[in-house]
Amino acid sequence: MTLVDPKLPTSLGPSRGPRFFLPSIVLRLRVGLLAMVAALALLAVWLHGQGLPGEPERVAEGVRLHRLENPALLSPAGPVAVQLLELDPSRVQLELALAEDQTPAKETVVEMVRRRKALAGVNAGFFVVATGAPAGVLKVSGRVVGTSERLRGAVGVRPASDTQPVRLVFDQVALVKHPSRANEFQTRRRFGTSARQWNASRHVVGGAGLLRRGGRSLRPADWVPEQMRDGFTTERHPRTMIGVGAKGTIWLITVDGRNPAISLGMTFAELQRLAERVGLRDALNLDGGGSTTMVVRGKVVNHPSDPTGPRAVSDALLVFPR
Repeated sequence: MTLVDPKLPTSLGPSRGPRFFLPSIVLRLRVGLLAMVAALALLAVWLHGQGLPGEPERVAEGVRLHRLENPALLSPAGPVAVQLLELDPSRVQLELALAEDQTPAKETVVEMVRRRKALAGVNAGFFVVATGAPAGVLKVSGRVVGTSERLRGAVGVRPASDTQPVRLVFDQVALVKHPSRANEFQTRRRFGTSARQWNASRHVVGGAGLLRRGGRSLRPADWVPEQMRDGFTTERHPRTMIGVGAKGTIWLITVDGRNPAISLGMTFAELQRLAERVGLRDALNLDGGGSTTMVVRGKVVNHPSDPTGPRAVSDALLVFPR
């Protein structure tokens, strides 16, 4: 059936040339345009579903909590639960806190958040489970309390000032005592950050390993200097990640795991894909497993994997209003 308006001319040009039906062209263009709009809408929905679907919860000025439960975040797909705390670096202060304000010691993240009256917090550095002593680079409020001769992924936090927002620096870093100057420390850095940047960071915490830097996901060969145990990067575990987006937005992210009914956890490759979808330029894997905990307004908002609940840890990253 040909849809032609008899009131309009049915052809243009010479009679022996090809015939062009103007109404058909218009109709086809309209149909094509509608199909394109529909495809773009579906693509937008798909991309939104892969990223941050739904409306985030407003925690405070400059602090929003997102949740993801998208099986496609895993490969192969499976149950996963992710909590993402989005921080405006000009509206918040970000600090490391020690358990019981000392070391070695252990305290849950929820206890640290409540005691310090923070808006939110996540677990941070690796530690010796038996004692709570830090097991890597750790500097809190300008004081070095943990060192490492081994290069490990680390993040330095330069707190907000009256004129500057919170700033983060990422690299693989070793931190050791100065050979001849008492109470001084030296850094070794792999990816070109400066000693000045790390000295200016009043808070520094080491992780394992550095996931993204400068908009590029690191490869397994890049993790060799970090000397992580076999399987650590390829097994699925609960994970805690800190990252920063292209415009400076800071993200604290927890991925639940070890609970097949709720969440399987993530490998490093899956964690890197999550970081890419969120738009992180730099990202670091912090302590995870049973330590993975996110607290917002004094309440645990993720699903810690230990049967006894949130694990007591040595330190935490805390979020305060400016």
